[in-house]
Amino acid sequence: MKKLLFSLLVVTALLGCSKKKPPPAAKPIPVQMAQAVAKDVPQYISTVGHIEAYNIVDLMAQANGQLIETYFADGDDVKEGQLLYLIDQRPYIAALEKAEGMLAENIASLGYAERTAERNSQLVKDEYISQNDYDNLITTVVVDDALVKQTRADVENAKINLGYTTVYAPMDARAGASLIDDGNLILENAETTLVTLNQITPIYSVFFINEKQLPAVQRYRAKYNDLKVYVTVDDPETPTYEGVLTFIDNGIDLSTGMIKLKATHTNLDKTLWPNQYVKVKLVLDILENAVVIPFEAVQISPKGKYVYILKGNQTVEMRKVTVGQMQEDNTIVITKGLRAGEKVITVGQINIYPGAKVKVVQSEDDE
Repeated sequence: MKKLLFSLLVVTALLGCSKKKPPPAAKPIPVQMAQAVAKDVPQYISTVGHIEAYNIVDLMAQANGQLIETYFADGDDVKEGQLLYLIDQRPYIAALEKAEGMLAENIASLGYAERTAERNSQLVKDEYISQNDYDNLITTVVVDDALVKQTRADVENAKINLGYTTVYAPMDARAGASLIDDGNLILENAETTLVTLNQITPIYSVFFINEKQLPAVQRYRAKYNDLKVYVTVDDPETPTYEGVLTFIDNGIDLSTGMIKLKATHTNLDKTLWPNQYVKVKLVLDILENAVVIPFEAVQISPKGKYVYILKGNQTVEMRKVTVGQMQEDNTIVITKGLRAGEKVITVGQINIYPGAKVKVVQSEDDE
């Protein structure tokens, strides 16, 4: 028994003399990071809108008659002054010739009346004819002069009516479908549209903003005069089109609290199309040297937004930040709490905490 106790004491003493082993070190937590950069970014209003033709003209006939010929195909681009339709001209040519004949007759009668009155002007002085007869001659001159003016107007009216038989494009435009075929009778009083022309170069984008955003738009428009507007269609192969804000409506819609704006785009390649829906970005200002980081770096807590900063000793620090506007490249502006050049954690935040040891691993973009 004494030997057993002695053995236990020896073992205990030996164990007491040995050094304690430290606990195993925690493994670094894998994360991905990005560097905050300073660059110029836009301050803008993002919304949706649609495209609207710059001018829309419903061509209607101003002459009655049979449609003789159409000089364009449905959907053609037409030029200003281009002949589009020809209506039967024969009745109008006949009316013009009749008016011109009456004008010639009345001019001849006026000339004869003027010469007669002139020849008799001395005779009335010499009392070879009565004053009453001479007054009748003067009256004839006045009446014939009035008839000349009337028939001259009839000639001009006949020319105008003849001109209505040829229908020309009033502007460069894209034609729609012709709504009447050759050979059909056109009646002026029917007010039938022959074709609708849409001017698409230039073209409008139309969109609405909240009334709360209007003061900022007015302020920056007064500052810069021209505010740029960018529109994109729902097609990744189509580029973004730049335009200029050219119209702010003169009233806010009381039922919606929105106000209508228009931008003008050159649309030289005619890609933007009337009634097409587009995404709209109205640029108010350019923020110079703004601090920008990937959007996924920003975390949210009950106390506000924060990011994890990667320190030089491969540990992380929690930093409260104030965020600005989201950008189209999935980055976000940091207005307070971060400097350009600092490194933020973008992937792995769920596993880290202030002071945690981390290991930066290759991101998918770097592979």
